[in-house]
Amino acid sequence: MARWEPNDDIAIAKVDAVCNRGQIKVRELPEVLDQMGGLHGVSRVGALLRWCDVRADSPPETRLRLALIRAGLPSPTPQLIIRNEFGARVTKADLGYEQQKVAIFYDSELHREKSNWEFDNWVNAQLAELGWERFRVTAQMLRNPGTLLRQISSALVRRDALGGA
Repeated sequence: MARWEPNDDIAIAKVDAVCNRGQIKVRELPEVLDQMGGLHGVSRVGALLRWCDVRADSPPETRLRLALIRAGLPSPTPQLIIRNEFGARVTKADLGYEQQKVAIFYDSELHREKSNWEFDNWVNAQLAELGWERFRVTAQMLRNPGTLLRQISSALVRRDALGGA
């Protein structure tokens, strides 16, 4: 699939999605690409594999992760489980920086439904109580992510200065 996709970020998102759903390890793909040697786009896809992550749960999450990395920020942890002081799971952030307590969520249209919106607000309250900074990202924000990237960068710098929280 990725061989025919001209946009690198979309190609990476496709590899992420196939690996995630098929439980395929990205490190296994170079062997497959070697078997396809000489075919259109194979060498390009091989060069893109360093950006792929099987933990990506959706193409927008992949695009957001790539934007963070390309902005010079540390690579975030995809699907970061966040627990409260008793060890109970509070939520799973789409992307996060555990040491700095920065959680990033991609909110699709699904999050506009009342039950999801209420749950997201409950999660936000829990995370605030635990000292986490939260970022809820929408499709519109991903179209021009400059402000978002500056805000996340500032949060990471601020949190590093505070020793994580």
